Amino acid sequence: MKTVLATALLLSLAACSSTPKAEWVKPNASKDETYTQLSDCQYQVGLAKVPEGEREQMVAHCMRGKGYRYVAIPAAK
Repeated sequence: MKTVLATALLLSLAACSSTPKAEWVKPNASKDETYTQLSDCQYQVGLAKVPEGEREQMVAHCMRGKGYRYVAIPAAK
């Protein structure tokens, strides 16, 4: 019984301490344009057959090359 209670407590605490969300932003770029550019970078990295462990970093380089920055979104209060 104590184990179940401790597990439930840990899970509820873990849910409260979620990592902050972030997104790609560029001045004067709409959400649709950002989505299109991100999709293009992901497609290009996929075509290049980049190893799985390096894909996220390569997509980030591609987005930065297009003028985007990856910024944290402030938590709503």
